Amino acid sequence: MKLLAVSTSAKHPSAAVIINDGGSERSFFRRDESSAPHSVSLCTLVDGALCEAGLCLDEIDAFAVDIGPGSFTGVRIGVSFMNALAYSLNKPLYAVPSLAALRRLAPASAERVVVMLDARNGNGYAAVYEGGRCLLEGCACVQSEIMEEYAQGAALVGDAFDPECECSAALVAAEALLVGGYAAECAVPLYLRPSQAERMRKQ
Repeated sequence: MKLLAVSTSAKHPSAAVIINDGGSERSFFRRDESSAPHSVSLCTLVDGALCEAGLCLDEIDAFAVDIGPGSFTGVRIGVSFMNALAYSLNKPLYAVPSLAALRRLAPASAERVVVMLDARNGNGYAAVYEGGRCLLEGCACVQSEIMEEYAQGAALVGDAFDPECECSAALVAAEALLVGGYAAECAVPLYLRPSQAERMRKQ
């Protein structure tokens, strides 16, 4: 299996190529830490990861994309880009929620994992996992309410707790390969609350 994954929901976009050959796995990862728009850096990231892996795009067996939640614009860019690649090459596409991917940063020993992204002003996006199952599906939330109900004894993951803890293409690839249940003909952005522009129009 040769998988190409991208993540564009966070501040720093990234791309990863995973080559899994019967038990051995090699990974090639690129992340852009400049201030360039995701739309500018994404193609360069993908080209860089493919070149490092020594692969051409048509040698990829499947694609994976971070569908959010996160940056509205970033998610749209990544989803549109990967939908186009998967469609043009007639390859499967795995749509991976950023919260599900981020849980892979929790210690293996953690029984409960709270994943939360900072949506500012005390708001967030959260999901809770316990014993290998999803206890709370991804949702828009008030951070303090999630902490009060679920945080005791849990591993805490996400930029709501650590600004450097953000979704990456490597995590998206790991989730897609392990779970394998998100394959879809077309990925759709996961928006858990209206965009700022939509909220402004309603005021």
